[in-house]
Amino acid sequence: MDPIPLEENLNWWWYKAKSYLLKHILGSIKNTPKILEIGPGLGNNIEYLSGIGSLDVLETEKVFIEHLNSTFKNSIDKIYTNLNEISVKYDLIIMLDVLEHVEESQKFMDQISIFLEENGSIVIGVPAYQSLWSNHDIVLKHFRRYNWKTLYADCQSYEITKRYGLNYLLLPIRYIQVKTNKVTTTNESGKIVSSVLFLFIFIEAFLRKIGLNPKFGISLYGILQKKEIK
Repeated sequence: MDPIPLEENLNWWWYKAKSYLLKHILGSIKNTPKILEIGPGLGNNIEYLSGIGSLDVLETEKVFIEHLNSTFKNSIDKIYTNLNEISVKYDLIIMLDVLEHVEESQKFMDQISIFLEENGSIVIGVPAYQSLWSNHDIVLKHFRRYNWKTLYADCQSYEITKRYGLNYLLLPIRYIQVKTNKVTTTNESGKIVSSVLFLFIFIEAFLRKIGLNPKFGISLYGILQKKEIK
């Protein structure tokens, strides 16, 4: 089976938007000595995460594993290829654009709670709104897109303590793209369009810094923590 197709340019505007939001979110999480990233792909977050804690990753795609081993050998402590290989607990688990690829998503979320410290956190990011479903999702091997209700349903073992929207300024444009069948899966934009998209993500990052935090967007992000056992 072919691996999930990913844009190889790590400076692609979409990756940068995700990176800015992740760094903003992790600014509120102070306890990160031991980190697990699930589904790192080409390793967009590896250098940053390895700089704030000891980093392990879980990756199932052989092509990506080879890339991580050759490119980030000194930044990653351990690469797992299966959940069953993990025998330790983590203070922070990162899952960005992963859950939509998992068929039994609620079961998967229940499973990974075993590997989270009692006071640990999961940062999760998922594509938003089934109304935005397109060939893009099919090519990327998605099972679903999410709203907050369906994300809560998959994360019943957790409290969602903080919620964020990513690329909310671009949501109307994305909706029009979907309805006119003009959605692309990789960086096919020209320089002018790319510059405009970068401007949008800079504006969003600025608005987030001054406290504007809409809970909607092309993607939904949240901080999860284990529910207290009563």
